[in-house]
Amino acid sequence: MSKGKVLITDDLHSLLKEGLIADGFEVDDRPNIAPEQVLAIINEYTGLVINSKVYAGGELLGKATKLKFVCRAGSGLEVIDLPFAAAHNIAAFNSPEGNRNAVGEQALGMLLGLLNNIVIANGETKNSQWLREKNRGEELSGKTVGLIAYGNTGEAFAKLLRGFDVQILAYDKYKTGFGNEYVKESTLEEIFGKADVLSLHLPLTTETQYMVDYNFLSSFKKPYWFINTSRTADMLRAVEEGKIKGAALDVLENEKLSSYTAEEQELYNRIVAKPNIILTPHIAGWTHESKRKIAETLLNKIRALAL
Repeated sequence: MSKGKVLITDDLHSLLKEGLIADGFEVDDRPNIAPEQVLAIINEYTGLVINSKVYAGGELLGKATKLKFVCRAGSGLEVIDLPFAAAHNIAAFNSPEGNRNAVGEQALGMLLGLLNNIVIANGETKNSQWLREKNRGEELSGKTVGLIAYGNTGEAFAKLLRGFDVQILAYDKYKTGFGNEYVKESTLEEIFGKADVLSLHLPLTTETQYMVDYNFLSSFKKPYWFINTSRTADMLRAVEEGKIKGAALDVLENEKLSSYTAEEQELYNRIVAKPNIILTPHIAGWTHESKRKIAETLLNKIRALAL
């Protein structure tokens, strides 16, 4: 007897589909489905798997009369209306365990790229400019790294930093007792005073969306390197004023570049013109290994629901 139908709306590892079928679900694997199409058929499904394309808000969930679970292939839960889901007994969860190591490795790679001018020097050298002294870098060893939020990705980044002889200070508003021989549980004030590097690992929520604003970025006692694999605003001004020595960004507030207003385009042009800013297209956590791990994580969590 079928346990019901599950709709997968993004390109996920086949392990998830195969596992769900083996468990007795019917699976519609439709990675190219449009959000409006999901809205039209959601009443047929027991389960829904989304990434960032589909927003599981009240409108969609209100039509999902058979839905027992909705899950995010990735770490953010901002694409699910959690209060609505809870009120209607719809289990809602994500899979940060699946891509945390990939995000940590991306953050480390971006940081080393900044400190050693790798991106700048690569472009110059390929343009027949052999500029050694101009690209003299800094060593990570001996520096103090401040982490804002110590969840899955913050902890993964900290583990990778352990071999670099750095001091790691971590602040998490909602977690205590996580300090160890490598990581010091810290306050924001201590991070502001000591950090040479700031790395954000914040989920996108109404509370965190504009937490890291210009005032926050200007609170550090010395110029610092900035790594952001989550989201923030006001970074460019701090770079232009020299408060941030260099920044590595994997996300933008609006990632649909073709939809930019004139103001957004002007800001984007200023960002990409800065040689001390590295920008990648939201690929932290986007590895071949994490694709499989995310599918495994979701499958295990669905199985734990005992439907």
